[in-house]
Amino acid sequence: MKQNETFLASETLKKLRCEVCSFECSRRCDFNRHLRTRKHEIETKVKQNETSLQGNNYIDAQKASVEGCKDETPNDAFLASKSSDLDHECEYCALSFKSRTTLWRHRKVCLKKQGNNQIINGNNVGDVIDKDVLIKMLLKNQDVMEKMVTNLGNTNSNNNSHNNLNSHNNNTFNIQMFLNEHCKNAMNLTDFINSLPITNETYNHTIENGLTKTITNMITDGLSNMDILERPIHCTDSNRKTIYVKDDDVWEQDKELLKILNGIKTVALKQRTMIDKWKEANEGWKENENLQNQLTSLVFNSMTLIEQDEKEMNKIVRAISKNTYLTSDIKNEYK
Repeated sequence: MKQNETFLASETLKKLRCEVCSFECSRRCDFNRHLRTRKHEIETKVKQNETSLQGNNYIDAQKASVEGCKDETPNDAFLASKSSDLDHECEYCALSFKSRTTLWRHRKVCLKKQGNNQIINGNNVGDVIDKDVLIKMLLKNQDVMEKMVTNLGNTNSNNNSHNNLNSHNNNTFNIQMFLNEHCKNAMNLTDFINSLPITNETYNHTIENGLTKTITNMITDGLSNMDILERPIHCTDSNRKTIYVKDDDVWEQDKELLKILNGIKTVALKQRTMIDKWKEANEGWKENENLQNQLTSLVFNSMTLIEQDEKEMNKIVRAISKNTYLTSDIKNEYK
């Protein structure tokens, strides 16, 4: 009896903790299950976004601290052998079962008992998010991101390159003449980016397609609706991404694509700071489970840091290059 009491006492001292979600447990299988939940995934993205904006070093949630569990003891081995017999766990109540069939029957009953305090997204039984977490995500970093939008706008206006335009002269078309003479009244890139509207339709597109496709459509549709000579962007080689940009009333080649990338970042940040527009257009979202699921997807997709994903940014730049490419017909018309 005393030996069992000693075992229980030592077991209670061993805690696994996720610092991101303030989640604690004493079993490794419970902790691993937590790391796979949608709640943890979204909280991790929020933390990454927060520290990225503020310039702090981020400690990945997968490296959550383990207190008192560094060395394996006989008690640890006992727990491992004990849990191996019950390796089918319920994602909701952490009960373990020997049979997958028994787990399946239990899960149907357990799922009904979750009540209205959780949102189940889609058909994935592991995608469970507390409503408190959802509200927390909506309110977090709003002020910081609004300041970032302003700062990016200032960066675009202050970081003008003083490189001269390359002529790219040939017998039929002179890009410098085309830009400085025919496109002298074109809109500045900063003004164009700021003019792109964030509407309820924009958010619905984000829910269904993700942030990369939404920003791509916003920019390319905005350019397509403009007269060619009024566009702030022109491309002479879509494969090599040779792009010319007008900003602060000056045309120049965006050799490092810095202006284009800053424009994309501004649109992404602006969308994140204006999620309240979706809530205003869907006032009953707090009582409507379907709207709650949509809001969850909207927050999750909007908080995806495509700015730090070179592949996603290249997708948008490639689409802009193709959309603004100066075709042979255009060159022949303005040669």
